[in-house]
Amino acid sequence: MDPLNDTDDLRRIAPTLFGLPEHHPFVVPNGLFDRFPHDVQACVARTPHPAFKMWLRRATVAVPALALLLFALYTLRPTAPGTATAGLEEELPYASLTDELDTQEILEATDAGEWPEFGQVSVELTPEEALTYVDQHQIDLNEYLY
Repeated sequence: MDPLNDTDDLRRIAPTLFGLPEHHPFVVPNGLFDRFPHDVQACVARTPHPAFKMWLRRATVAVPALALLLFALYTLRPTAPGTATAGLEEELPYASLTDELDTQEILEATDAGEWPEFGQVSVELTPEEALTYVDQHQIDLNEYLY
């Protein structure tokens, strides 16, 4: 019998993981701590970039985007038809004329073919519907009987 070997199982299950080189994360190169403070001071002592460059970079992106948005809103806005106001101005003389005329005068001024079909309107109510109408409108039938 072969003794149980964990390395062989790992090599069989995960060959890629087993193929990684061995690395020690806590080993540092020689002399790192001697030059590390000087490297940090050199990074801190660099000249800072002016703040306006950052805002200038943002503005170069934001201004065209804002212009494109405003153009889209301007071109895609709903347009109201201009004839609505002109239509009201054109109808005002006719409206004042119809206020002065009586219905009979309007019917006399028009051709008989343009008249509405008043004779074809018929209302037929059942007795229950008629009683419901009288009850809802609180009509006193005694006034009409005498």
